[in-house]
Amino acid sequence: MQIALSQSCLVCKQTSNSAICQYCTDDLTLFDIDRYHHNLMLSPKINKGLVNVDFPQVLALADYQWPLSKLLTGLKFSKQVPNAHALATLFVKHCLRSNAMLPQLIIPMPLHKNRYLFRKFNQSIELTKQICSLSQLDMDTSIISRCKSTPAQTDLSAAQRRKNLQNAFAIDATAAQRLKNYKHIALFDDVITTGSTMNAAYRSIRKHHPSLKIDVWSICLTLTH
Repeated sequence: MQIALSQSCLVCKQTSNSAICQYCTDDLTLFDIDRYHHNLMLSPKINKGLVNVDFPQVLALADYQWPLSKLLTGLKFSKQVPNAHALATLFVKHCLRSNAMLPQLIIPMPLHKNRYLFRKFNQSIELTKQICSLSQLDMDTSIISRCKSTPAQTDLSAAQRRKNLQNAFAIDATAAQRLKNYKHIALFDDVITTGSTMNAAYRSIRKHHPSLKIDVWSICLTLTH
């Protein structure tokens, strides 16, 4: 006889058979990705919010909203790794299950080595690990590096963010050669605001592999209009 395991919902703390119970899941307002053919850049609102980017495709779970925001901040600042599994499960179920054109590889957004040594944690890597485990996709954290230690982006304008990120990413010759083995990859970050960070990474990769199809994935978008 199989015994069903129960746990506490990460949001409401009630007993649940999943990390986020069905009641809390039903309360979430998620993007209608099927309406936009798995590309939220086809949404006029999102396209307007990401006006200064080069990448043509974006896939995300939802706006930056509670309780997703709570789970993301708990993961980023308190290293609450179970949150990564819960968020990745939602992302895979909502964004990838019906997507027939999945990438060969996911590349999580890197941190500069100084910031990583200080924090000893990269929430984008933790989320990507879980997404890959649930979807049988591969992850590579060595393709692109953040070679410029930039100030925090939080309080900067969109123009300041773009200037801040000039030459912030690098791809060495070995990584550039490995990239040629792929036709389709995804770049992943936990949250996209202006898109400046993602765009800088996207442009670095495109410079080395112009014909590569690059999807942009994120858990949440927090766009200003």
